[in-house]
Amino acid sequence: MAKKEKRLCKWKEAAIGDNFDAFKDIVKVPRYVCKKCGRVANKKKWLHKPVALE
Repeated sequence: MAKKEKRLCKWKEAAIGDNFDAFKDIVKVPRYVCKKCGRVANKKKWLHKPVALE
């Protein structure tokens, strides 16, 4: 079984620095914003409370 990917909302500053290339791909063309923390992502799966950007 594959390890479940951590939602962007839970990434700490060190995790962003350690995985910066992946982080850039996730936020490159944002289509959703998290209502809980305000982070943005290109897919719903990365956020806890995603809302589509219009």
